[in-house]
Amino acid sequence: MFQPEVKLEFVRRYCPPKAGWTVFVDIDPSEEGRTGGKRKTKEAKQRQQKMQTAADSARKHLESAGVQVGGNRRNWLRGSALPIIEGDRDIVAFHKAARICLIAEAEGDSSGQPEQKLYRAIGQLVMAASNGGLTGWRQVFVLVVYGDRIADQLGRANVLREIGVSAIALGRNRRADRWLFRDKLLPKLLSGGLRVPAADS
Repeated sequence: MFQPEVKLEFVRRYCPPKAGWTVFVDIDPSEEGRTGGKRKTKEAKQRQQKMQTAADSARKHLESAGVQVGGNRRNWLRGSALPIIEGDRDIVAFHKAARICLIAEAEGDSSGQPEQKLYRAIGQLVMAASNGGLTGWRQVFVLVVYGDRIADQLGRANVLREIGVSAIALGRNRRADRWLFRDKLLPKLLSGGLRVPAADS
């Protein structure tokens, strides 16, 4: 799976709008194969075409599911009467009834070094977790990956658990997903089975 597909599958499986989630997904042009110079080899051209096709499909499926894909996230949050989330985030999802805010970073199949992409995603989540809590909301941080090489690297970064970051390696379907480490309450939070008291309650 390329990165946009990883984002689509995580949203489908764990925070779908049909289950009460309000979701924003950012898809960067580089993830769509629309940046960089002209590809020189046949393999590189084929890979770029696959990336573009996969990104277009993921975008369409996300939008048809009710996900906001791209645009000004701050304006979207204001228009949805949701708290402002600072920084550059791959997935921001809110479950208003359960008072959960989920922030996820996603990494998929890449022709580059998986370690470099993983370190960037870890840095983004460390900064997100360092921004402080949202009053009246339970925040959940998840690092989502696809691919054995990057999953193996991520499995060794379990110190992230100490700052409340969970990690999942997506499989071809939800039954094949592997939680590498996670918040103990995460399954209940993602199912909407645990509610966080509002600030004024």
